[in-house]
Amino acid sequence: MDEFFRSYFAAWGSLDPERVIAFFTDDVVFEDTTLGHRVRGTERMRRFVQASFDRMPDARFDYVGHVATDTDFALEWVMQPMQVRGLSIGTLRDGKISSQRDYWDGSKFTLPES
Repeated sequence: MDEFFRSYFAAWGSLDPERVIAFFTDDVVFEDTTLGHRVRGTERMRRFVQASFDRMPDARFDYVGHVATDTDFALEWVMQPMQVRGLSIGTLRDGKISSQRDYWDGSKFTLPES
């Protein structure tokens, strides 16, 4: 799983939505709890990923560590260059992420105006 999550974060750093989408099931449910944003399915996830790249093209995620079973995971990360620590909790199915909820400290981060 270590390599899976490292590759996942490398995909987020690629600015290529298709590389990120490849890690999710077709019916993925993704929620950014800090922003209050939730999407379901790969098409809406693709739009969320592209919007994230458009708003924060310099953002990268450093992998800190994880705990996982065959079906569940908790993943710690740091968003750079802002040094915002975060945690993702989710489920896995058939080697892909089927749900993910992100938790991070929004007081240390502001999105640029879109």
